[in-house]
Amino acid sequence: MKYLLGIDLGTSGTKTVLFDEMGKSVASKTIEYPLYQLKNGWAEQDPDDWYNAAVNTVKAVIEESRVNPADIKALSIAGQMHGLVMIDAHGKVLRNAILWCDSRTGEECDEITNAVGKNRLIEINANPALTGFTAPKILWVRKHEKEIYDKCSCILLPKDYVRFKLTGKKAIEISDASGTNLIDIKKREWSLEILNALNIDPSLMPEIIESSAVAGTITKEAAALTGLLEGTIVAGGAGDNAAAAIGTGVCKDGQAFVTLGTSGVVFAHTSKPSIDPLGRVHTFCAAVPNSWTAMSCTLAAGLSLRWMRDEFFSYENKEESDKGNDVYDLMTSKASEIPSGSDGLIYLPYLMGERSPVLDPEARGVFFGLSARHSKAHLTRAVLEGITMSQRHNLEVLHEMGICPSVLTACGGGGRSPFWRQMLADILKCKVDTIESKEGPALGAAILAGVACGMFNSVEEGCAKFVVRGSAKSVPDEVQTKRYDAIFALYSSLYPALRPSFAKLASLRKQLDGEKVPKYKSVFSVEFERFGKIISGVDVKKVGELLEKVDCPTDSVAYVPSEPILETKELKEDIQNRVFGGLDIEIGYCSGHNRVLNCLEYHRNSELNITGTDAIFMLAPITAIKDGIVDSSSVETFFAPKGTAILFYETSLHYAPCHSDDNEVFRVCVVLPKNTNTAKPKLVKECDESRMLTHNNKWLLAHSASPEAKMGITSGVVVGTNLKLD
Repeated sequence: MKYLLGIDLGTSGTKTVLFDEMGKSVASKTIEYPLYQLKNGWAEQDPDDWYNAAVNTVKAVIEESRVNPADIKALSIAGQMHGLVMIDAHGKVLRNAILWCDSRTGEECDEITNAVGKNRLIEINANPALTGFTAPKILWVRKHEKEIYDKCSCILLPKDYVRFKLTGKKAIEISDASGTNLIDIKKREWSLEILNALNIDPSLMPEIIESSAVAGTITKEAAALTGLLEGTIVAGGAGDNAAAAIGTGVCKDGQAFVTLGTSGVVFAHTSKPSIDPLGRVHTFCAAVPNSWTAMSCTLAAGLSLRWMRDEFFSYENKEESDKGNDVYDLMTSKASEIPSGSDGLIYLPYLMGERSPVLDPEARGVFFGLSARHSKAHLTRAVLEGITMSQRHNLEVLHEMGICPSVLTACGGGGRSPFWRQMLADILKCKVDTIESKEGPALGAAILAGVACGMFNSVEEGCAKFVVRGSAKSVPDEVQTKRYDAIFALYSSLYPALRPSFAKLASLRKQLDGEKVPKYKSVFSVEFERFGKIISGVDVKKVGELLEKVDCPTDSVAYVPSEPILETKELKEDIQNRVFGGLDIEIGYCSGHNRVLNCLEYHRNSELNITGTDAIFMLAPITAIKDGIVDSSSVETFFAPKGTAILFYETSLHYAPCHSDDNEVFRVCVVLPKNTNTAKPKLVKECDESRMLTHNNKWLLAHSASPEAKMGITSGVVVGTNLKLD
């Protein structure tokens, strides 16, 4: 009898399974290890914990099975993706690995996007820069721990490090390399364009190998530790999800699976790279040669349920464990007694930030609709539903890409639980089936090992021989599906509404942690998105030069709606076509010196501002107006560097006389559709609407301390503190 070993290197622990030549599990062993979270959003592990777990689990299954090591023909590893392992010239680990679920690298993602270009990065790598990926972690270490970076001789991913320790060979396997942000997806090789743009020495990146290729053989030292024979073949292996695909038989077009482990994944196979231009889901190289995958990844799927277990069911967990039962069965049993929708309670599963499809490291978990009548059972059902809703959110993106599986194979906790499996069918609105094997990634790794040693001629042949479909299936319940459609509509509206608040919370956390935060928020930040957007391509340098020619006061504010100096033919044509859809425009300016909020104005048309100096804007949403009154507490302050073109939405109030940050005169170019703007008014024009309206386009709300209010120009009122910049 011939045998194959599949090693599943996960975040919680490493599981090694020994399979016979029919694909039957002969023995298995799991060893857990700690996760280190030194700060909110950080996640690290010791790579040698992985290696020790792999060595000891391999040794344990050989001893338990009493199989002759000579009959074990090959092994490979399925591993958690994206983790950064840095080793020196002697192969020694330089620091703990930064994991896939670590969200510290937001700034580095921005650096990558700016250096490579957002669209170009997706063209080459098929994915945007994400905090979970490896490249931003490399940049973070280079910036914050340069002494470690300078000692680094080679960069590896988690399973590739363990394979290096077993074989002495350095290499990164293709499906895992896909998640670094550093390869050319179509060419299946390192992208020198990206590496050069990020100033990463290509020599740090080892050879890329295919998943089923022979990556090396067991060394004498590793043989002594594991009980394997020296020279046993080790295949390239695969990232955990790519291996899980093989272990569930997903190796051809039209096949897909959903897994709810620590993370949640919807994964589809494709014979050509299918790319989401917005980068909401990932396209990676598959473990099958010359194939690709489209997959989503929510960061805290099973992790959310584990958090519920540890924080809300610790007592029950001990009780059930003493009885030999699994507390998750108790939790899902209690949740099944609650009606779908959890009596109006919705959970957003963003405990570790989020990757797919919202791409936001600052997002955090939310219970929405919590009331005094909700019990632990309600919370549990809401968590289960929220996790599953996140998978539907991702599946809808795959549908947009033309990937529409009618059947999903469920694995992980969601596949084993009849209750959760039915919930998957009802929420995802498709049939859900299962496989007999419960080993998923470990089975996929074993199949890859079988190809490497010649037991199978191809991955497809290995899947056909080893993967057995299960009898447990679930089909959508029409009544529940309709209920979940309504729930999903509200679920999917919550993140957009909370996105700026998540960004504010991130700044607050930094303050509470004693970290230095910028004095003012940036117009390039998430928090600015509801007020306007940055416009690229405008000749801001030319605008700045023209603004320098404008005569502006040094002790007051000047506002001119139309200025001939600025209204050059080239500039007008470009802006009116680039920004205003061809509408005739007028270009004016606001300049001077003023650091006190006197009034807010709202233009019914969108307004383009181009900063000729560093400037500060005070803004409020139009929704802040209640009966012609806005509280100054609704006002937010943003910094815009010189040379920024900003389109303020028509739903934004802003204080037009903005400010420089250095007590000098500011200059801002102001562009609006022609004849929709006025100079600073002296008298209000009566109209059918309220006296807030100073002309047919502009509403004005003034603080009682302002000249406008004292002159009776408007009845629109700003209440609260009259804001003043430091």
